[in-house]
Amino acid sequence: MKLKLFLLLTLLLSASGGFAQTGVQGTVIDAKSGLPVAGATVMLDNQGNTVTTGPSGDFLINDAQPGSDVLLVIGYGYKDCETAVEIPAKGIFNVGTIRLTVSAFNPMAQSSGDDQNDVIISESQLEDEEGNQQAVATLSGASDNPFYQSASYNFSVMRFRIRGYNSEYTQQYINGVYFNDAARGRFNFSMLGGLNQAFKSKAIGLGLDTRSYALGEVGGANNISTLAKNYAPGFRGSVAYTNSNYRWRGMATYSTGLMPSGWAVTLSAIGRYASEGVVPGSFYKSWGYFLAVQKDINTKHSIALTTWGAPTRRASNSATFEECYRLTGNTLYNSNWGWQEGKKRNAREVEAFDPTVILNWLWKPNNNTSLNTGVAFHKSFYASSALNWYNAADPRPDYYRYLPSYWTDPNIAAIYDERWTGDDDTYRQLNWDSFYQVNYLNEMEGKGSSYILENRHSNQASWQLNSNLNMRINNNLSLQGGVGANYTCSSYYKTIKDLLGGTYWSDYDQYSERDFPDNPDMAQNDLNNPNRKVGVDDRFGYDYNINQISTDLWVQNSWNFAKWDISYGVKGSFTQYQRDGFMRNGRAPENSYGKGKSHSFFNYGAKAAVMFKIDGRNSIVAHGYYGTRAPLSYNAYVSPRIKDDVISNLNSEIIASGDISYNWNFRNFKGVVTGFYTDMRKGTERTSFYDDLASTFMNYALTNVHKVFKGVEVGVSYKLTPNLTVSAAANIGRYQYKNRPIGTRARSLLPCLQLHRAAHVVL
Repeated sequence: MKLKLFLLLTLLLSASGGFAQTGVQGTVIDAKSGLPVAGATVMLDNQGNTVTTGPSGDFLINDAQPGSDVLLVIGYGYKDCETAVEIPAKGIFNVGTIRLTVSAFNPMAQSSGDDQNDVIISESQLEDEEGNQQAVATLSGASDNPFYQSASYNFSVMRFRIRGYNSEYTQQYINGVYFNDAARGRFNFSMLGGLNQAFKSKAIGLGLDTRSYALGEVGGANNISTLAKNYAPGFRGSVAYTNSNYRWRGMATYSTGLMPSGWAVTLSAIGRYASEGVVPGSFYKSWGYFLAVQKDINTKHSIALTTWGAPTRRASNSATFEECYRLTGNTLYNSNWGWQEGKKRNAREVEAFDPTVILNWLWKPNNNTSLNTGVAFHKSFYASSALNWYNAADPRPDYYRYLPSYWTDPNIAAIYDERWTGDDDTYRQLNWDSFYQVNYLNEMEGKGSSYILENRHSNQASWQLNSNLNMRINNNLSLQGGVGANYTCSSYYKTIKDLLGGTYWSDYDQYSERDFPDNPDMAQNDLNNPNRKVGVDDRFGYDYNINQISTDLWVQNSWNFAKWDISYGVKGSFTQYQRDGFMRNGRAPENSYGKGKSHSFFNYGAKAAVMFKIDGRNSIVAHGYYGTRAPLSYNAYVSPRIKDDVISNLNSEIIASGDISYNWNFRNFKGVVTGFYTDMRKGTERTSFYDDLASTFMNYALTNVHKVFKGVEVGVSYKLTPNLTVSAAANIGRYQYKNRPIGTRARSLLPCLQLHRAAHVVL
């Protein structure tokens, strides 16, 4: 009901007409990328009338005195622009489009074309199999906030998370289409495949800032533009050598620009390679493609197609004990590899490929209205390999019982110390020959493999639709709004990658067979196919899908006056997901196979922002947000590999957030001081880990989580010369769990009734 009243009010406000005014209006954009420049200061130099550009780069100075004047545009990271204007006695003078060019001193403006302007993502930030990586990729691009410009680079090496938020609280769009992972909530930057030259044009909406393509969340919303006609024509290429995860990288990009025929084409390719990276036993093999095609049908209609993908295969390292680094004398020690036939072989390999296609229809019926409708298909293939074993010694060389510190007998400890520090590295690395030998002996006795190499798959297929409207109603009021829909099918299963010389693997839980000998059905991973023998590429262990649909609707108004800018908006969303199991697990025979229960959530949010312009150089900005957020499907299920049960008290998260900033913007000196406070209640979290005492994986879920994020941010920059700028940033924050959440620990070896026991935990 409240939403209906708000929409009615919006329509009434939108229908209100303007009155007789004199002034100047126009739009400020980046000269190279064509993206709007929001937050730029626009001033009539002689009269002192000042406004700030809105989310679409538009501005309006009303109640100006008729006559000649100079329009001054100042955007952080851009060269100042001066334009002579002649203000009529009646009416609004439209200066049209003002194009700002990048200042040489700012390496982070959105159109710089430097690699520094690209999305920066380290290999350590790539998605791991269990999905517990919390690092947030560094975003660079157009932003008027000097704190974020400095912190994004200088703090990112410390895995700094702005305001302490997880990455799922930041929305990522590409050409106006929402691309956050529906299951885990975050954007997977590795899907861009390192195609930095292709994805360099970005509009950054930080925190609760107002933007034209989304209402956003507390962590902000960003949009990458890949419209072909916005790329500068010509060829660009680079070759780099580095001592990182890969040794060589080559990139090439060619753009035609907008041709007289109305067509524009951009092609890009990348290759990254290392036979061995800086970490011993690792390798990297990746190539990527990008194609953007656009056709301007006429002045009002344009069609754009973008597709890309980057097949990647890489070997990784794992965290280990400090004792291992000390014993080997190598801080890059990697326990995942071992020698096989004179070559290094790594047990932890990742294969990933994210082919994506986006089709956009751009409609601009007049200078005051634009509509961007995009539909996308994204297919994600992700497989991570790992050793699996049964009735055999633990194959990991850094297993804690193989370390000298485990043994209390000094003589035995000395033996293990000598093995670790000796010249022969067979003991401190994987022994592939022993795996093959054990499996060969098993085969002689008619048994299956004791050691195998398995692939754990986390695949997705998703369809996305977004349509965003941006309209200037009159001289003071603009309207933005949009609708979106998403269907995602997430598939989780295991396959045999290598039997390591054996003939088969038994598809049942050998640990359940050991712990529950009186109930053999408990050991079956699939009662529909009991005691199944599986081979290479066969699915085993677990196999299920999570099907999810979501829709959303948002609308906002932005008012621009001489001294005040005001914006407010609301959004509503619907989320539903369901587990579909393809194996009838013996530990949950009635609750694991087939389609499970559907879980639905209706959510809402409201946001407001007020800017008071003290003068042309100083302003105060306040933001406020209140809303709810559906729990992620990845966190909702207690033990999804086994059964359909969700955690108790599965509720939408409640978020309240606010901040207030003081900004100053002089020709050579710019800064911001911001205080923020965010309260999140009824949250849901899930962690997976291996319990060595129970010899199985554990799922640990927290519900009714209450967290508070508060702090102060300070950022300043001073332009010493046209080519030299000094900047500084500081953050004081306190991010806390404020209650004792309910923890549910699910053990895959226990009967179903025991999976629900909960305990209070203190974090």
